[in-house]
Amino acid sequence: MRICKARRQRSFTIPNDHVEEILSRLPVKSLMRFKCVSKAWHTLISSHQFAKSHFQRASQNPNSMNVLVLTDNCVLSSGYGALFQSRAVHVQPVDVDFHDFPGWGEKCVETSLASCNGLVCIELYHEYKWTSQYLVWNPSTKSYKNIPSSTSTSYSVSCWVRRFGFGYDYSTDDYKILRPYHYYHIHTFQIEIFSLKTFTWRTIQVDEENNFIRSVPFTEKTIYCHGAIYWSAQRYRKPSIIYFDLADEIFHELPWPESVSYYFRDESSDTWDLGTFGEHLCLSVCTAESCSDICIQLWVMKESWTRLATIPYRGSCLRPVCVSKNGENFLLQETQVKGVGENSERNFKLTVFNLKKKAYRKTPYDRKTIIEATTYVESLYSLDCNDGLNQHFQEEGSKGHKGNQEVCPKGYGNNYCQGGC
Repeated sequence: MRICKARRQRSFTIPNDHVEEILSRLPVKSLMRFKCVSKAWHTLISSHQFAKSHFQRASQNPNSMNVLVLTDNCVLSSGYGALFQSRAVHVQPVDVDFHDFPGWGEKCVETSLASCNGLVCIELYHEYKWTSQYLVWNPSTKSYKNIPSSTSTSYSVSCWVRRFGFGYDYSTDDYKILRPYHYYHIHTFQIEIFSLKTFTWRTIQVDEENNFIRSVPFTEKTIYCHGAIYWSAQRYRKPSIIYFDLADEIFHELPWPESVSYYFRDESSDTWDLGTFGEHLCLSVCTAESCSDICIQLWVMKESWTRLATIPYRGSCLRPVCVSKNGENFLLQETQVKGVGENSERNFKLTVFNLKKKAYRKTPYDRKTIIEATTYVESLYSLDCNDGLNQHFQEEGSKGHKGNQEVCPKGYGNNYCQGGC
């Protein structure tokens, strides 16, 4: 009789670095589910280092980049790559439930957005109370954090707060909210800075000899790029670009492109604007020899200013939002002003310009009343709405995940989720 020996089953183990490499290529929605697979995966996906490596990869992937649009009655999102591919784009409503964020959705409240590294900062400015509230939100993970009010600023008609900024400080691995303001009666220019790492506000005084900063009117929109917050400004009817370095906390001026000429319709600064195309600062400026031949030049800052394209004028300056991977399509934000003076309302439209066809086309948002728009990249950076800052600022490797356990929706427990959640 022939005896057959049973073959032993060989277990196959994937090295941890290969597991991390594979997981870092997945979308955030899948990774949030895979936290239920095991304690090891939960710890890895929740770690600050993994969130950073995942974001670095996602920022190079057009499928991970999205346009977030705030309308008069909802918040919408779509992959911006799809906006360039066809007109039939699926626009998804975003589930927004800021239950402890008073003022959200109320009348007489002006809403502004600023984004950085997958996080979106929302400002609610109450027009009658002269007060502002802030919330930092990750649209990908749905986590958010309500920012406490500052106690150092005395809000009154004598205190003018310039438009806020939001950005990342590479030197301290920290996210900061920036609020420049000054008091009319004492001509003092100060800056409030909120640190997400320390979760506190502090005030810094701008050098009194820095008359340039105090005398320049800033526009309402700020742009974050490479560790600095930028404003387009004007001084003596000449355009200027001011930026605040988040590391050294000092204002600087960025030289204007030497060869560009600009056309002034009036004393407002809406004949040029700032945006970003990918990781580069972008300048949009209306140029003309006379008011009959106005066009818009797009410039990008790499090592120096480089003219990217010249596009037709559409009645106002268009703010750069993003550019397609092949560089042939630009998503631009158009400002529309209705009414005059105090009764005027400012809304926006998004439009796509095709450089090859030299033509504009509509987007799925064309029939929407857009209040604000910004871009964001999918990220795992997390803000816990109940217990303060989550793993975004703390390593969890040696702590496990006690006190922050996810419950498997199928009831298989936290250690193993059989069959996936």
